[in-house]
Amino acid sequence: MAAKPEKESWNRYDVTNSPFLDVKTPFTSVEALKLVLMSPLILVRALLMILALLVLAIMSFIAGLGWPLEEPMPAWRRNLVTAGANCAGFIMLMLGFRMRVRGRENVAKAKELGALGVFNHTAWVDAVALMYLFAPSGVSKESNARLPLVGTCIRSFQNIYVSRASIENAKRQNGGPSIAEKIARRAKDRRFPMLVMAPEGTCGDGRCMLRFRTGAFVPGVPVLPICFRYNKRKINPAWTIINEGWHFLRMMSQIGNAVEVTVLPPYIPSEEERASPAVYAKNVQGLFCRALGIPAVDQSQEEFSALVKLGVKVSWDGRKVIAPPGIIDDKGFVNLSAALKKRD
Repeated sequence: MAAKPEKESWNRYDVTNSPFLDVKTPFTSVEALKLVLMSPLILVRALLMILALLVLAIMSFIAGLGWPLEEPMPAWRRNLVTAGANCAGFIMLMLGFRMRVRGRENVAKAKELGALGVFNHTAWVDAVALMYLFAPSGVSKESNARLPLVGTCIRSFQNIYVSRASIENAKRQNGGPSIAEKIARRAKDRRFPMLVMAPEGTCGDGRCMLRFRTGAFVPGVPVLPICFRYNKRKINPAWTIINEGWHFLRMMSQIGNAVEVTVLPPYIPSEEERASPAVYAKNVQGLFCRALGIPAVDQSQEEFSALVKLGVKVSWDGRKVIAPPGIIDDKGFVNLSAALKKRD
């Protein structure tokens, strides 16, 4: 009998305080006025962003043309990639973002140590900012490489592409290195750009730190914590369960967006952390929480996917959480037992 309340508590999910359902920045009459006034400028900025993406795609294509991307690039190719990354800075400007960066001096030390970059994942804007600031490699879904235009833009950044099958079975299926081995090998090879990963595995609302997966910590190499803090007063740039097009339009209608990027000193794991990726991940998660002044929650991609499967989302005006009849009870809870995947 003692286990029953725990199981019921496990399945009862509080949608009011979910990091994937943001109702703290609603669409108000003031926001509507800004949208009307900014509409002509939004179109111009959107066209300029597309042009910047085209330029970045061309430079990326040339940089990688005829070169095996699993091999380190010669200097002229890498310099072309770095130059192309400035297009990402222009895109940030067109999105209306002012960036404040602290701790750049920690990057050089991290490269000397062969560290992995790890960052708190809040929005798709994170990737654009990282591209501009560091021109790094990433660990990305295989499907991203096939995205129109975007796939070409990121090609020369020499990402490690993974799928569910490659994560679980790569070594057994083809006798090649596991994803963790690829990550460790890449991190220690200074001929490649720095590799960055998002241990949370998905985006939250930025008001808490999601559960860290252990993938970035299995190799046992040092990590470089990169902290993103967005201005959320008018609209939260976080990529939660939203209508993406409407959210993008709202973000573009702001007079100014802001993001602060803080690069912390490299974190060198102890022997205990090298032996236990779970301990290493938890300790680095705590470091992010202290640096950003936010709590940690035991939620991740599983809860996000379960909510999407059940049809739980935020109303178009961002004022309330809605769902099909019978999904949310009168106390604002959802039973995730039928949709929540079993945790590892």
